[in-house]
Amino acid sequence: MNSFKLTLMNFRRNIRTYGMYLMAMIFSVATYYNFVSMRYNPQFSEVKDVSNYVYGSSLTTSIVMIWFLIFFIMYSSDFFIKQRKREIGIYAFMGIDNYKIAFIFALEGLLLGIMSLIIGLLLGTLFSKLFLMLLAKAALLNMRIDFFISKEAIVETIIVYLIILFIAFLKGYLSIIRTNLIDLMNTLKKAEELPKVNYLKGLASLIIIGLAYYIAVNYHILGFGRAFMWTVILVIIGTYWLFGSFLSMIIRYLISRKRFLYRGTNIISFSNIAFRIKDNYRTFAAVAVLITTCITSFGTVSSLKYFVAENHKIEVPYTVTYISDRQEEIERVDEIIENSNHKVELRETANFLFVPESEVVVVNLSSFKRILTDLNVKDREKLISKMGQLREEVVYVERPGILMNMLEKKDIKVGDKTYKIKAGVKVPLFGSGVPFPCLVVSDEEYEGLRLKHEEKQFNGIILDRPEDTEDLTYKLAQELPGEAILYTYFIAGATMYDLVGIVYFLGAFLFLVFIFATGSIIYFKILSESFRDKAKYEILKKIGTTDFEIKEAVSKQVGMFFLMPLIVGIVHSIVAISVLSDLLEYSLIIPTMLSIAVFIVVYGLFYIFTRRKYVNIIENQA
Repeated sequence: MNSFKLTLMNFRRNIRTYGMYLMAMIFSVATYYNFVSMRYNPQFSEVKDVSNYVYGSSLTTSIVMIWFLIFFIMYSSDFFIKQRKREIGIYAFMGIDNYKIAFIFALEGLLLGIMSLIIGLLLGTLFSKLFLMLLAKAALLNMRIDFFISKEAIVETIIVYLIILFIAFLKGYLSIIRTNLIDLMNTLKKAEELPKVNYLKGLASLIIIGLAYYIAVNYHILGFGRAFMWTVILVIIGTYWLFGSFLSMIIRYLISRKRFLYRGTNIISFSNIAFRIKDNYRTFAAVAVLITTCITSFGTVSSLKYFVAENHKIEVPYTVTYISDRQEEIERVDEIIENSNHKVELRETANFLFVPESEVVVVNLSSFKRILTDLNVKDREKLISKMGQLREEVVYVERPGILMNMLEKKDIKVGDKTYKIKAGVKVPLFGSGVPFPCLVVSDEEYEGLRLKHEEKQFNGIILDRPEDTEDLTYKLAQELPGEAILYTYFIAGATMYDLVGIVYFLGAFLFLVFIFATGSIIYFKILSESFRDKAKYEILKKIGTTDFEIKEAVSKQVGMFFLMPLIVGIVHSIVAISVLSDLLEYSLIIPTMLSIAVFIVVYGLFYIFTRRKYVNIIENQA
């Protein structure tokens, strides 16, 4: 029998074992194709307002998926080779050449990848219209989506995946060649022993994770960039030591307590866990880090959806804004609005100074208080009382459009004078019609600065039915000069807020891909445990253990394998999203709970499927 026939025979025999891996790969190929096809779809490129957003988002998500798939495919390939070490050893014992064995098993992985590539592309093209319709709905795009097959996207997907699969093939081939194949015959017969407990590493893991949390929460000390880098490094190190040493301490403590150990089927399930920690802690840690990434990423994109509603009040507090003190222009704007069948709910005018060298605008305290009152800003009285009397101090109002509060300055220079920043706030003032940070100064200081800097007049108008201002926007744009910086509710929706919808949609799809991959990794690992546990459960059944007790023991053992990384990942992600909440100055409890709930539901389905598969494997043997 030649190598190719032997490979096909092995492939058909193990196709069920590969089931979960195939599902994850097929879904990822289909998703990747749709991400790429967005860039080549003529319908999106024709919509000038969002074509750049679609292209940029598509390119970013494609790159993220490529790196993630490299990790997932490499990890899965290593798992399949380790899982079948004994089979490889048997081939070696039969006298088959090492290079031929390596070719057989590496080719099997390559065939698996090609199969998932073909099916994934078929499903991707089949559901591409649905994918783009959902994207258009999420981005609030009023456009018809036609069925479209992108040849460029198909070619790009095939090239990218074949490169990754070839690298995986080469890596698996070399890995088997360099292994002492004869010794693999007894890999599954090695005596299991309790791992040695390293109390120093166990306690250090908690200290390292605690230090990482402290750096993350107090990011302003090191600066956000450094804090982020050190937090990631310390969390990864701490998580690996947590599962490698601290978990051993906990399990050893539990099995030393007789009341706990002899309660129900704990002696079976927890003993198995105790003996397997040494082999599994790296997988636990990797899964915990992936869970953290999944929940944090989805929590971040979900937070945008909730945050945008609140941030919209700051960026677009008025339906129409423009800068002008010319009476004829103001009268012309009023005339156009009067003929537009819109009802005026508020007119706001305020003078401000523009300081180009500092890239800020300056407004006096009286105007600031009046605008907050007119706009009915929440907690304005508390904010105003906190500001107190401004003398040689200023209040720094964040520039509209800033998602995160990154202000680290303690003072700011305006012309030849330096002011101390008394407080930094994020409130609606001029909106994105004046795209600069604003300094609030006392009325006396404003009068002094007015002699040195150009004064301009801001005009803000709130209308009913702000979402129906497209025609009004075009009419005003024809009348007002460019220096008036016209900004409307319609313009805001056609720029930043369409992008948020696209990011949210693509982030949700990436989240699903990550969940499938994360669930598949832990599924593979637990499945390998089931083959090792066959003989144990066969003996237990012979000495009188009932089927119910075996299923209960399996449920606990598999449940702990799923639960331990989940708890650690959730804690990590809660800390990460709490830092994001502080940066945005907005409560993200709802999107965080939503992300965790969605992940637990999908993750729970993986647990149910894995448990059932585990029971079937040991029952077929017993």
